[in-house]
Amino acid sequence: MAQIVLLRLGDGMQTSIFDDLYQPFCDEMNRSYTIVSARSAADAKSLLSLSTLRAILVVDGGLTVGKEHIALQKQLSSYAQAGGTVIFCCLFSSFSKPSNFNGMFQSFGLPWEFGAYHRTTFYLSQNIKSVLGHQRAIELEREYSMKAVHLKHTPVDARLYVPIEQSRTESRVFPPSAVDQEETPAAFSRHGSGWIGYVGDVNNEQGSRALIMALLDLVVNRDTGAEVIGS
Repeated sequence: MAQIVLLRLGDGMQTSIFDDLYQPFCDEMNRSYTIVSARSAADAKSLLSLSTLRAILVVDGGLTVGKEHIALQKQLSSYAQAGGTVIFCCLFSSFSKPSNFNGMFQSFGLPWEFGAYHRTTFYLSQNIKSVLGHQRAIELEREYSMKAVHLKHTPVDARLYVPIEQSRTESRVFPPSAVDQEETPAAFSRHGSGWIGYVGDVNNEQGSRALIMALLDLVVNRDTGAEVIGS
């Protein structure tokens, strides 16, 4: 069975929150894949060479902190460039400081940066079928409200969900305001021969879980013929 590694380098608070919020999602993934947690850089490095490994989910902010993780950041980038898949999701955006977030993606050689943080309603991008294939795309929510840390400087073709011109921030405290249409809460882009993904949802929305499952299905079943574009 295909193996998915959850990279969990965060502190005790992140571990506790992840276990509380995401255990049902882990159970869902476990029904289709073998899920293994890596809780240290050494654990992660030892798993990178497994023939059954199909993707690494970076599920908290631990990877962005500490000089000891810079080498692992570069190893994960090399893993993706060689044909692997790394997806940043779950608690990653919630527990990553902007400077650390930006520095980590620089280690990957990507221009992606920490963008706006707010809730709005997002819509499937027009290129979603070219990324995921027709069947996976039609099974996703066409639109949903998500509070997320957005990405800046992503290629248009890599954006999976996007705001539209009419999108406005959704807050119980502040009045609605226009949303930057050049930022995205979710991206999936070529990185060498492999892929880098990002889902910035901070509240574990059903639509975001479905998106992550669709991305995993794509990389596990690569004979789909879907073209993943962007860089």
